[in-house]
Amino acid sequence: MKMFLILLFLCSLTRSSTSKNATRDHLPRDSSLSVEDHDSRVIISADNSFTCGFYGFQTNAYWFAIWLTNSKDRTVVWAANRNTPVNGHGSKLTFSRKGAMVLTDVDGAIVWQTNTTPTDANRTVLLNTGNLVLKNQKDEIIWQSFDHPTDTLLPSQTLTKTKSLISVLRKGSLESGYFGLGFNNINVLTLIYDGPEISSVYWPSPDPDFNVFAF
Repeated sequence: MKMFLILLFLCSLTRSSTSKNATRDHLPRDSSLSVEDHDSRVIISADNSFTCGFYGFQTNAYWFAIWLTNSKDRTVVWAANRNTPVNGHGSKLTFSRKGAMVLTDVDGAIVWQTNTTPTDANRTVLLNTGNLVLKNQKDEIIWQSFDHPTDTLLPSQTLTKTKSLISVLRKGSLESGYFGLGFNNINVLTLIYDGPEISSVYWPSPDPDFNVFAF
């Protein structure tokens, strides 16, 4: 009976440890997320608003992305490798010993990384704002996803002259589309259509007489 209780206790500790590893708001240095465990191994913000991990499309295309945890269709707000999805087997996201997040495909090829030079970052954290950050022991932000938006601007996230939003190509995919929103060379917020054959300013109209809003 005593031995049974000991085994039961050890099993309970194992389940508890597994649960903590499966859902947490940070990724320690020298640890990784595997695409095969995308349903259970994710990073979740402390308030449970956002989830970060491998997001699948169709049968064998995955992005390392952030999405709204409680949204019905898992609404994605950011993707690291939006134009280069990785394989559903063997791909992983590693927070390397050099203080960088590195995404590799099945063949080990680097698809995306936060930085190529070593940093003193010791953890990756998904904040309640939806911002994925690299932090050091002083709690300083070394890198953040807010500086590299895709098609979504979240509350408290800023749009500056060095950043732009690019639409998705089609429903269900995270690939870059043809519409871009950002500041032009004279610091005017501009919506641009950049298609396969033509590129033009979609808004505001170059002709000031047409910049009239009707409700």
